[in-house]
Amino acid sequence: MAAGGLPGDHDRTCGRGTGDPAVPAWLGDPALARLWEAARARLERQHLTPAGRIVLAGLERPERHALGGLLARPVVSDRVTIDLAELDRVIAARSPYHGLSSAVTAVTGRPLRDRRAERSAAAAAREEPLALARELLAAEPVLARLPWAEGWLAAVRRGGLLARAADPAGAMRHAVAVLAELLKPGAGPASRPELAARVTGSAHGLDDGAVVAQLALRALALHAGCEPPAGAAARRELWERYGVASDSVSSTCLALGVLARGCGPAARRLALAAEAGDPVHLTPRDLRRLEFARHAAVLVCENPRVLEAVADRLGGLLPVVCVAGQPKVIALDLLRRLAGTGAVLRYHGDFDWPGIAIANRLVAEAGAVPWRMHAADYEAAASRSRAVLGLVGSPVSASWDPGLSPAMTRLGVAVHEEAVLPELLAAAEQLGRKPAEPRSPME
Repeated sequence: MAAGGLPGDHDRTCGRGTGDPAVPAWLGDPALARLWEAARARLERQHLTPAGRIVLAGLERPERHALGGLLARPVVSDRVTIDLAELDRVIAARSPYHGLSSAVTAVTGRPLRDRRAERSAAAAAREEPLALARELLAAEPVLARLPWAEGWLAAVRRGGLLARAADPAGAMRHAVAVLAELLKPGAGPASRPELAARVTGSAHGLDDGAVVAQLALRALALHAGCEPPAGAAARRELWERYGVASDSVSSTCLALGVLARGCGPAARRLALAAEAGDPVHLTPRDLRRLEFARHAAVLVCENPRVLEAVADRLGGLLPVVCVAGQPKVIALDLLRRLAGTGAVLRYHGDFDWPGIAIANRLVAEAGAVPWRMHAADYEAAASRSRAVLGLVGSPVSASWDPGLSPAMTRLGVAVHEEAVLPELLAAAEQLGRKPAEPRSPME
C-alpha cells in the first residue's frame, strides 16, 4: 500500500460487493458498504453536490481498517466523521473516478438520483394542469371570475386527484369543458353518457370513478355550496341538480292528479291514477311521451308527506308535484312543462334555510309562486308549532318576501311542512282545479 495508507496501484481490482468488476479493491471492499450508502443518501438529498459531513458509528474493526486506508489516516474509534468535499478530492486525485458521485455509482452499481431535482420536476408537473385550468377558466365568459375557482384548484392539488389521471392536462381540459356546458345560461337537460361523449369523446368519460367526473363534481359542489358527494346517490343528485341525468328511467318525480292529452299508455296511466287518487312516479322517459293537459293551479310541495295527505283528503282532485328536497332535473322539467300549459305553480316548503334556498331556486328556474310562504305565514306557524326546532346554518334571503328572512332570524325557529299540514290541507281545498279541456279521453 502506498504512503498514507492509500493503495498505489489503481489497476488492482476486486468485484466483491460492487456493481462494477473493474472497481479497485480498496474502493470495493464490502467493509465500506455503509460509507457508500451514507454518501449516496447525502448526495441525493443535495443535488449530487459533495458537501457537508456524514457520521458513521458503531464501526467494526474491518470497517475501521478499510476507512483508514481510504481516508489515509488511522481510524481507531468506532465513530468517525467524514467530510464529503475532502473525500471527493481524495477520490478524484487517487482513483480512476472523477469524484465521489462517479465512485458511488461504480461501487454500488446504481446510478445516483437527484431527488431534490426530481421533487421540483414533479411539483412543476403537478402545477402544469392547474395553470392550464386557470387559463381555460379565464377564457370562458361563464367561468371567468368564479369566486370558488381557486378553492377548487387548491382542493384538487391537496387531494392528489390528478395523480391518478393518465393525462392530467387532458382531464382538466375536459372538466372545465363540462363546467362550461353545465353553467352556461339556458343550459338544458342532458344525459350523462351523451354529455361525456360530447366533451370527452367517450360515453364513459363521466362514469362514477372517472377522474374527469370527480373533478367536475368537486367544482359543482363548490358552486352549489355543498360538500363533495360521498356516495353514488349523492353524486347522481348533484349531477341532476345541474341538468345531467344518468338515464331516462332511474330518476323519478312524485306527482298526483296530473293529466295529459291523448290516449297513449302513459296518458291513460295518469288518468287512471288521478281517478283513483293514487300518486305516480314519472320518469324522464314518461315526460318525453307526454303532452300535459292545462291545469289552472298545481300545488308544489317539498315533502312527500304533504302529497300523501292531499291524496288521502282530496284524491286526485288537486294536481300536486313533490320535489322531495333539492329539485332534480326531472322535477324541474315537469314543472316547466306544466307552467308552459298555463298552470300556476303554487309552492310550499319548509321554513328553514335550506327550504328558503329551494324555494328561491324554484322561483328562478321554474317560475313557481310561493304559497303561504310569507313572513306573516311563518310567524303564525311558529307561534302555533309545538315542536321547537332551531334554525341551523347561514340565513338565506327569500327572493319573494324581503321580510321573511329577518322574521326567521328574529324568532330562530324552523317550521317544517308537516307541522302545518292541517292548515295546508284546508287551504288546498280552496285551490281546486279548473281544467280548460276535458279531464281525460277515458272519462
